[in-house]
Amino acid sequence: MTIKQKQCLLAYLGYYTGSVDGIWGNQSRTATKSFQRDYQLSVDGSFGEVTAQRIREVIASGEEPVKLSRQPQSGSGADWWKEIRYFTREEFRCPCSRCGGFPVEPEESIVRLADRVRGHFGAPVTVSSGVRCVEHNREVGGVAASRHLRGKAMDFTVSGVAGSTVLAYVQSMGGVRYAYAIDSSFVHMDVE
Repeated sequence: MTIKQKQCLLAYLGYYTGSVDGIWGNQSRTATKSFQRDYQLSVDGSFGEVTAQRIREVIASGEEPVKLSRQPQSGSGADWWKEIRYFTREEFRCPCSRCGGFPVEPEESIVRLADRVRGHFGAPVTVSSGVRCVEHNREVGGVAASRHLRGKAMDFTVSGVAGSTVLAYVQSMGGVRYAYAIDSSFVHMDVE
């Protein structure tokens, strides 16, 4: 298995966020350690055969990654929320009554992008879908590998602004992995 393949597998599960560049540096080792910690493997940052086998099993299962090492220790657990001007953590909550609202935390990068959208348009932004648990994602017809399951996506509308206008702005912003218009008002955007 090449280094790029290892980085792609870690990125697929949300552990690796760097460039898939074929260089086994600090980001690759840190991502591997997080995966190893979450799946009770020997934590050494080396992507050996045991780690490779386990990551294949996790991906093949289609289940949401555990990601314990990325969970906040208490409350929202992130000081960066203090820098968010227009949103609260609650606005990204899964709406079902089964999961407690936060099976994972909203990714900082998606929240910061949302803040930029709100600031740009100077109008209220309503998040219709942020974090989703597996059950809620299934109920709303989300794909099995939805980035909502990892806190890396949001569906939203900007009050008084056409979805096509919002989409054009979102697509011009750096850091957006994928965006599309859901309908004439709502837009989906997600991050790596």
